[in-house]
Amino acid sequence: MELARMNMARNLAQDAAYYAARTAIVPGATADEAIAEAETIMESLFANGYEVECTPINDDTEEVTVTVSLSLDDVALFAPMFLGNVELTSSATMQTERYNGFFRATN
Repeated sequence: MELARMNMARNLAQDAAYYAARTAIVPGATADEAIAEAETIMESLFANGYEVECTPINDDTEEVTVTVSLSLDDVALFAPMFLGNVELTSSATMQTERYNGFFRATN
Protein backbone atom coordinates (compact mmCIF):
# COMPACT_ATOMS: atom_id res chain seq x y z
CA MET A 1 0.00 0.00 0.00
CA GLU A 2 2.85 2.36 0.81
CA LEU A 3 4.44 1.84 -2.62
CA ALA A 4 1.11 2.65 -4.27
CA ARG A 5 0.90 5.89 -2.25
CA MET A 6 4.45 6.86 -3.24
CA ASN A 7 3.64 6.14 -6.89
CA MET A 8 0.48 8.22 -6.61
CA ALA A 9 2.52 11.08 -5.12
CA ARG A 10 5.06 10.84 -7.95
CA ASN A 11 2.33 10.84 -10.60
CA LEU A 12 0.59 13.79 -8.98
CA ALA A 13 3.86 15.75 -8.94
CA GLN A 14 4.37 14.96 -12.65
CA ASP A 15 0.85 16.11 -13.48
CA ALA A 16 1.23 19.27 -11.41
CA ALA A 17 4.50 20.19 -13.15
CA TYR A 18 3.02 19.48 -16.60
CA TYR A 19 -0.20 21.46 -16.11
CA ALA A 20 1.65 24.33 -14.47
CA ALA A 21 4.05 24.51 -17.42
CA ARG A 22 1.06 24.49 -19.81
CA THR A 23 -0.34 27.42 -17.84
CA ALA A 24 2.96 29.31 -18.10
CA ILE A 25 3.64 28.96 -21.83
CA VAL A 26 0.81 31.20 -23.05
CA PRO A 27 1.54 34.89 -23.71
CA GLY A 28 0.97 37.04 -20.65
CA ALA A 29 1.26 34.20 -18.14
CA THR A 30 3.38 34.63 -15.04
CA ALA A 31 5.48 32.33 -12.89
CA ASP A 32 3.10 33.00 -10.00
CA GLU A 33 0.17 31.66 -12.07
CA ALA A 34 2.14 28.52 -12.88
CA ILE A 35 3.05 27.98 -9.24
CA ALA A 36 -0.57 28.52 -8.20
CA GLU A 37 -1.73 25.93 -10.75
CA ALA A 38 0.75 23.35 -9.47
CA GLU A 39 -0.18 24.07 -5.86
CA THR A 40 -3.89 23.66 -6.65
CA ILE A 41 -3.19 20.21 -8.08
CA MET A 42 -0.88 19.17 -5.25
CA GLU A 43 -3.36 20.37 -2.62
CA SER A 44 -5.89 17.87 -3.93
CA LEU A 45 -3.98 15.22 -1.91
CA PHE A 46 -1.30 16.91 0.17
CA ALA A 47 -1.62 19.92 2.45
CA ASN A 48 2.16 20.24 2.79
CA GLY A 49 5.40 18.41 2.10
CA TYR A 50 5.98 19.72 -1.42
CA GLU A 51 7.70 22.66 -3.08
CA VAL A 52 7.00 24.22 -6.48
CA GLU A 53 9.51 26.26 -8.49
CA CYS A 54 9.14 27.95 -11.87
CA THR A 55 11.77 29.62 -14.00
CA PRO A 56 11.33 33.40 -14.26
CA ILE A 57 9.02 34.45 -17.10
CA ASN A 58 9.10 37.65 -19.15
CA ASP A 59 8.20 38.68 -22.70
CA ASP A 60 11.44 37.20 -24.07
CA THR A 61 11.23 33.83 -22.32
CA GLU A 62 11.42 30.99 -24.85
CA GLU A 63 11.30 28.03 -22.47
CA VAL A 64 9.58 27.45 -19.12
CA THR A 65 10.49 24.81 -16.53
CA VAL A 66 8.30 23.95 -13.56
CA THR A 67 9.69 21.66 -10.86
CA VAL A 68 7.65 19.99 -8.13
CA SER A 69 9.53 18.34 -5.26
CA LEU A 70 7.99 16.06 -2.63
CA SER A 71 9.58 15.04 0.65
CA LEU A 72 8.72 11.43 1.48
CA ASP A 73 9.14 12.28 5.16
CA ASP A 74 6.09 14.56 4.86
CA VAL A 75 3.82 12.66 2.46
CA ALA A 76 4.48 8.96 3.07
CA LEU A 77 3.15 6.91 5.95
CA PHE A 78 5.77 4.23 6.62
CA ALA A 79 8.52 4.79 4.04
CA PRO A 80 10.36 7.42 6.13
CA MET A 81 11.22 4.65 8.60
CA PHE A 82 13.20 2.90 5.84
CA LEU A 83 13.91 5.67 3.33
CA GLY A 84 14.80 8.73 5.37
CA ASN A 85 15.32 12.09 3.64
CA VAL A 86 14.20 10.90 0.19
CA GLU A 87 12.82 13.53 -2.16
CA LEU A 88 10.85 12.87 -5.34
CA THR A 89 11.29 15.52 -8.02
CA SER A 90 9.35 15.99 -11.25
CA SER A 91 9.98 18.67 -13.87
CA ALA A 92 8.24 19.77 -17.03
CA THR A 93 9.94 21.99 -19.62
CA MET A 94 8.01 23.49 -22.53
CA GLN A 95 8.57 26.00 -25.29
CA THR A 96 6.52 29.17 -24.88
CA GLU A 97 3.96 30.39 -27.40
CA ARG A 98 5.37 33.92 -27.51
CA TYR A 99 5.82 35.34 -31.00
CA ASN A 100 9.20 36.94 -31.67
CA GLY A 101 8.68 38.89 -34.84
CA PHE A 102 6.63 39.94 -37.79
CA PHE A 103 6.31 37.67 -40.79
CA ARG A 104 6.58 39.25 -44.24
CA ALA A 105 5.87 37.04 -47.18
CA THR A 106 8.08 37.74 -50.17
CA ASN A 107 6.71 37.08 -53.62
